[in-house]
Amino acid sequence: MKAVRYGKSSAELIGIKRDFFTNNASLLAYQQKLATLYLQQPARSRCMCCDADRAGRRFVKQGVEYWLCERCGHCNGSHIDTDEFGATVYTADGGSEYAKFYSVSDRDAYMARMRVIYAPKLEFLTSALADHGEVPGALTYCDFGAGSGYFVAAMRAAGLTSKGLEVSTSQVAYGNDMIGEPVLFAQDAANTVAQGAALDTDVVTLIGTLEHLQHPREFLRAVASSRARYLMVSVPLFAPTVFLEMVFPHVMQRQLSGGHTHLYTASSLEYLARELGIEAIAEWWFGTDLVDLYRSVLVELRRNPDTAEMVDPWTSMFTPLIDAMQLVIDQRTVASEVHIVYKLR
Repeated sequence: MKAVRYGKSSAELIGIKRDFFTNNASLLAYQQKLATLYLQQPARSRCMCCDADRAGRRFVKQGVEYWLCERCGHCNGSHIDTDEFGATVYTADGGSEYAKFYSVSDRDAYMARMRVIYAPKLEFLTSALADHGEVPGALTYCDFGAGSGYFVAAMRAAGLTSKGLEVSTSQVAYGNDMIGEPVLFAQDAANTVAQGAALDTDVVTLIGTLEHLQHPREFLRAVASSRARYLMVSVPLFAPTVFLEMVFPHVMQRQLSGGHTHLYTASSLEYLARELGIEAIAEWWFGTDLVDLYRSVLVELRRNPDTAEMVDPWTSMFTPLIDAMQLVIDQRTVASEVHIVYKLR
């Protein structure tokens, strides 16, 4: 029987993501720079999830057109994630600022971020494995697209045999320095599908990675053919937050912007699972849609001199409501994020 969780406290997350509140203008400018580059790439004519012809409801945001696939419900960007685009977003030699979103000033801050954001993800994974009759400590783990290594750090802290693969050499160096041992390794962005097929661990994790791959469908098929027995994905979803971004264009676009050129839905994830013949054994639905609403209103209040003094009253009124209101969205499985553990074989 599949285990399903809903909800997560937002208080500590708001503290860690404080830069989203205070540095809105520069973050938004960076996203608009990437949107301009994305618009220069060739047009996309087929769904990234199910390969159906382009058809479905459309909308435009930051000048970029998107459509909701009529077959699977996936939210697709209208252009292709080319090598040029990927290099600019993710790799140091492409001049990327992407790693700055995940860097902190010292090891104490790094470990605090790991405990608040990533340790709960690991607890979800290991609980799902234990419920399925596995001994988590007896398994091996690989975090593909490991970024700065936070999830690998959480696994190492829990005593699990784990490593991470990452395309950004700067993030690999930074993460290994923070963790204190060489457990992150550089991967070749041009050969991700082949690398997926060659993975040699029991558990593969994709924490905020699948949505950044050029060929996510093919990569998942490759992982399913590897010796891995379990797969955990954490992906952003087409959720209420996207509608907030449509009506708050002057606020940093967290969900569908920058490197997020497409978004999954409950239906598109179900389509992929059926196509690949993999079974979801645990799900955790939680989002930050209400945090995004709180942030969007706060930024607009602060931008307008006539309403700037209302920032504190807004904070006092709305922050105690966030978790209870968000839980309703989570329970309807339309939240901005989901974690799923799949059994591959």
